[in-house]
Amino acid sequence: MALNGWHIGERAIRQKVNFSGDLSLDGMYTWISEELDPGLAQFHGECHFLPITTMDSQGRPWGSILAPKGGRPGSNFIQYIGESRLRVNAQVWDGEPILRTGKDNMLVAGIGIHFPTRRRNKIAGSVSRYERARDDGHVVSLDMVVNETIGNCPKYINLRHLSPHSNTQPRVATEKLHLMDDESLPDELVNFILASDTVFLGTTYVAPHKEAALFPSHLGMNQRGGLRGFIRVSRKDGRTLALPDFSGNRILTSLGNIEATHLASFTFVDFKTGAILYLTGEAKNLVGEDAKRIMPMHNKMPLTTLFVTGYTFVLDALPVRQTVGTDTAPSPYSPPLRFLAEEDSGHFTSTKPDQTVLLTRIDLHSSSIATFWFQSSTPLTIRPGQAAILSFVSLLGQSKYAHMAPSNPKSLNDDRVRTWTVSASSTHEFALTMRQIPSGVVTGALFNLGHALARSRPEFLSDTSGLQIQLGLIGFSGSFCLPSPIKGSEVKLLWFAGGIGFTPFLSMLRALKEDDSGCRWDIYMALSTRDPDVLLPLLTEAVDIIPRAKVKFVLDLYTTAKVMVLKESTDVRIHSTRVDLKYIQNIDLTRKIYLCGPKPFEQTVLEGLAKCGVGADKVTTEGFAY
Repeated sequence: MALNGWHIGERAIRQKVNFSGDLSLDGMYTWISEELDPGLAQFHGECHFLPITTMDSQGRPWGSILAPKGGRPGSNFIQYIGESRLRVNAQVWDGEPILRTGKDNMLVAGIGIHFPTRRRNKIAGSVSRYERARDDGHVVSLDMVVNETIGNCPKYINLRHLSPHSNTQPRVATEKLHLMDDESLPDELVNFILASDTVFLGTTYVAPHKEAALFPSHLGMNQRGGLRGFIRVSRKDGRTLALPDFSGNRILTSLGNIEATHLASFTFVDFKTGAILYLTGEAKNLVGEDAKRIMPMHNKMPLTTLFVTGYTFVLDALPVRQTVGTDTAPSPYSPPLRFLAEEDSGHFTSTKPDQTVLLTRIDLHSSSIATFWFQSSTPLTIRPGQAAILSFVSLLGQSKYAHMAPSNPKSLNDDRVRTWTVSASSTHEFALTMRQIPSGVVTGALFNLGHALARSRPEFLSDTSGLQIQLGLIGFSGSFCLPSPIKGSEVKLLWFAGGIGFTPFLSMLRALKEDDSGCRWDIYMALSTRDPDVLLPLLTEAVDIIPRAKVKFVLDLYTTAKVMVLKESTDVRIHSTRVDLKYIQNIDLTRKIYLCGPKPFEQTVLEGLAKCGVGADKVTTEGFAY
């Protein structure tokens, strides 16, 4: 079936993302071939399993996983039988959707993925023959007539090595094919989704009568990958999933199907246990401000939501597992996790669209640590400890599209949006204290500016407003904040900070100057740093502005560097080692504990606290995962 252009849904989504009218993109539908190459047919037979999309009697798409018997791919699994046709002989299990949806002359779509090499190929068409073995109801055979095929890019496939696992004992753990309006997904399924790094996305296109001849109805099957947890689940209803789209090949067939027919299936596989979660539901694409209301930090690409209407969860099903002793290699193209606005890790406060802030001052503390001050023309609401989300598009420009970038994979999804913890703030101003990231595009630009001014126009450092550097302010985020004081009480805190992870504590300390609750704040802080003479002055400055009657502040400084700058009034105990179990055992752990720093530091502290009987759920952490 030669394609005649973009169908109504594809035209709509391409217009929403400003692809329509671009001559270099308008003809991309010709990349989709109407005939299956015999060589590609052989490739499908070498894959460990075949995800396919079929429809139930209500027209809902379901993803199925067709696997070779015993998990051993070979010629009997998928065979090329000529004239763009494939014969598939597959092992299935109770709960597998195709046992409900399979029939002759049904529409079908599939995707072959060879995970050890990241190769993949999409196919779609119909099933001319479907049979279920009489002697073994868990073996199905079907003949697929392929009329659409395309080799997709491997950008977001997480590389993993797979091996046969024939000793499976599949069982349906839970199933609800039709959820009631007030029902949610069980917590175990939500956690299963949040632990996944891969989803198989099934879609359907129901052709409007007036376009059916040009663009016949069909199904789609695709793969989406990212870091573990890249698909989020709304805790408000417990059944709405959010799938962010990343920079891809710009064909948008899956999103186009959803745009026209608001249905989809999500199928998740645990490659270590063989568990499979099949979901179907109502889907829609969100772009621009609509998308950012759901996932504020997502880039300019669409966001797809799935409102689950049915599910099946099968344990120990897939006869293929990740090879023992091997690890998954995440795609280098996957962007950082983005959270929902509603999530606890968010506590997101948005600003008005197109709000900007002006860079007004730069304090260079060292060659790689500096504080940048920004001013807003409208009042700001920032909780001490939160982070500012800034867009640098106006300063650096939007990153240009590139299909692949082997030398710098992260650049493909660089939307020029960055987040830093606020280190000081007032009604119309805030400061960001940061460390320059080697080869960092954004921090490199800021520090280059600061160092250039220091060399040639140092007087501008104290007032950079004349440079008119305006950045977009998206909002403020984070739940790593001071506890709400009870009037007249004593608040006992224990802070662990690693390196630049001390910045939210600067903001908290400065905020205590304005506290009028009558509370007494008793704070012990353990700071581990390689730059004590840079960080200590900033810390003591924040402490010194607070009346002594309000706050008792004791600092345990862990550093291997020699401390040259130390005010006599500062209550500091210096340790030439690292924060260790001995220190943790001798500190008051009944205090409310906060922890912020790089992952290795965070892990060391959490392990030490756990050995002292303090679980991770008792610790407020901030891990820079914006």
